[in-house]
Amino acid sequence: MDLSDLPLNQCRLSDRETLAYRRYGNGPAKVVLVHGLAARSETWCDVVPLFPTNRYTLYLLDLLGSGASSKPGRADYSIRGHSLRLLSFLDRQGLNQVTLVGHSLGGAVVLLAAVEAMLRKAEGLLAAMVIMAGPGYIQRLPLMAEIFANRLAAALFIALYAPDLWIRVGLKMAYYDHKLVDREHIARYAPCYRNREAKRALVETCRSLIPLDQEEIAARYQDLRLPVLLLWGSHDGIVPLSQGTRLQSVIVGAELQVLDQCGHNPQEEKPAETFAILNSFISRSTNFTE
Repeated sequence: MDLSDLPLNQCRLSDRETLAYRRYGNGPAKVVLVHGLAARSETWCDVVPLFPTNRYTLYLLDLLGSGASSKPGRADYSIRGHSLRLLSFLDRQGLNQVTLVGHSLGGAVVLLAAVEAMLRKAEGLLAAMVIMAGPGYIQRLPLMAEIFANRLAAALFIALYAPDLWIRVGLKMAYYDHKLVDREHIARYAPCYRNREAKRALVETCRSLIPLDQEEIAARYQDLRLPVLLLWGSHDGIVPLSQGTRLQSVIVGAELQVLDQCGHNPQEEKPAETFAILNSFISRSTNFTE
């Protein structure tokens, strides 16, 4: 599916911060999809058309600094910053009883958003949450984050044209099936590596991946009281399955589903299986019924 066929909408949060999103379907089950690091909402394009439009309303969100969202030079690109903007987006759109689905960095964002909503006692805001290969605990940083810790390397990345080879290396790390590292998939991610403002935002995001109060955040996971699905690829080499099993052991009632022969991007590698799991979970965990 070409997401450019869907109208692009803007949610203005402040004078400098505007989030772009696309809407798909008009059904009663409201789902917000949040992409990962060095990505944009186009990475959901394989799984989106599988959602029946009469049963689902999907909001495909671009995080600040990514996709069609604004890319201010000075902004809070931390996980907390993204999570607070996500809650503001829900508020501005008048959304409640929403299922948040976050992939990779987006998984960390929706997890922290759920913690923040709990602390605000905003019980009606979220109906359920899906963390798809998203880190909830400190782990080894992604390769690009380690590279961008060097200011010279970061400056060169921002200044220079990124060849397809750079993107290809990243996708080979993400995909179990390397046949997917083709022209179509490279094109999905290329704007994240070639827009100068997007690259600057990516560097800032990579430099603030670990919240200063991570231990305090993690201590709150056990207090969450909403349906939670943890979805992982068995061969995820970026955010290991151990992150999912650890979250399952702490979050009350959390369900862990593992896709065999799948890497870090289930929505691209196993879209049909991913939809089936999401559809079953949302149907069982919310007021929505098929």
